Amino acid sequence: MATKKTKDTPKIYKSKIGFDDVIGHKHIKERLKGIIKIVKNPKMLERFDTPVPKGLLIYGPVSVGKSMLAKAFAKEAKVSYMEISGSKLFELSYIKEVYEIASKHAPCVVILEDIDIKGLIQGAITNVPFSDIAKVLESADDRVFTIATAENLDNIDPILTSPQKLDFLLEVLELDKDARRFFIEKIMQKPHDEKIDVERIVRYIAGMSALELERVGRMAALNVVEEEKELISEEILIEQINIIKYGHKIEKQMVENLEEELKMTAFHEAAHAVLSALLLPHIKIEQVTIAPRSKMLGFVSYNDEDQLSNVTKEELFHDVCVLFAGRVSRVKKMGSEHMDSGAANDLSQASLQVYAAITSLGMDKELGYINLNAINTLDNYFLEQQIEKRFLHWMHVVKQNTEKLVNAHWKKIETLALKLIEQEIVESDELSQIIGKKKISHKIPDSL
Repeated sequence: MATKKTKDTPKIYKSKIGFDDVIGHKHIKERLKGIIKIVKNPKMLERFDTPVPKGLLIYGPVSVGKSMLAKAFAKEAKVSYMEISGSKLFELSYIKEVYEIASKHAPCVVILEDIDIKGLIQGAITNVPFSDIAKVLESADDRVFTIATAENLDNIDPILTSPQKLDFLLEVLELDKDARRFFIEKIMQKPHDEKIDVERIVRYIAGMSALELERVGRMAALNVVEEEKELISEEILIEQINIIKYGHKIEKQMVENLEEELKMTAFHEAAHAVLSALLLPHIKIEQVTIAPRSKMLGFVSYNDEDQLSNVTKEELFHDVCVLFAGRVSRVKKMGSEHMDSGAANDLSQASLQVYAAITSLGMDKELGYINLNAINTLDNYFLEQQIEKRFLHWMHVVKQNTEKLVNAHWKKIETLALKLIEQEIVESDELSQIIGKKKISHKIPDSL
């Protein structure tokens, strides 16, 4: 006899985690404390004739602690919370029931988790019913505060972020240094080599998520057991980080003409590293390697925290020179007949940056202060010939300047390349010894 499916009854919870339990995100937690102060003391808004805010959207990458911050908010505000997630976000009757219960137990927090989730309804992929949820929020008890989480703000219908819905918008970025150090210190609770440079590892893992960092610790421990070693070493940790970022090492017999390929890759990556260190010294290089991996044959690993969000014309020009350096170096060493597809990604990035400089960033001397992003939707051929002419000119000038830079600093490139061929990897300290601390001045050509 078939049993009747029991109805899912919404539950009320008391959060066991507070802001002290959420590692990092100091600025976000301060903002949340300020929001709690407003929500708990609505009279503060009376003299501004402003209604009490009803909600908050916390958005940012996967595994940065958005849900933990939402639950910590409830504990710090000393209120209960209810949670709606997954398929329940598509059930309007369930959502209404949650808010009815929350109103009876107000003050209360309702957490809408991953509200940018997609669902399959009648064979079609669809969004959460944003407009229906917006109506529920608008009519909800003023003492019920909603916290929604999402990965991308662009995927949220503006109706949800209009007044008296999700009034506050908070972006939670990648894990900061304190949060990353917390995960490494957790790994350090396992049997490990006391000589591990924690600060170095913290720099290496910039840009990685909490899930990835938990995986690093788990896989490092499994590697120690598998290899019948005693302790987690710095080498093991960095290898696990590199596996996640760049893929597994490729067995040497799997690469045809490996020695020749390593030699060409060494000069390619050495040129990237040397020109980057000289032209963009503010962006720290952690390591250069030619150890073949599943995602690439070699790479220069940068500290993600040093990357710039606002780039000057000079920095953009220098960055494109760095991207060209691998191909130029390989051609100088091996000849143009050895030109291969290894620089495809570099050339793709360089082309996009130059095109953006001309058409979007207003950096071209002849075309001037223009941004064609909106115009292109109306006229795809606007300034087409002028853009093509200036694009080709930029690329030609970059190539000429990169060749001059590679020739001028060839001794450093060659020294680094030979060191890479000898030992496969060069760390930041050794790289600094090869390149030196001398700064170079390289101005943008007048024709750009």
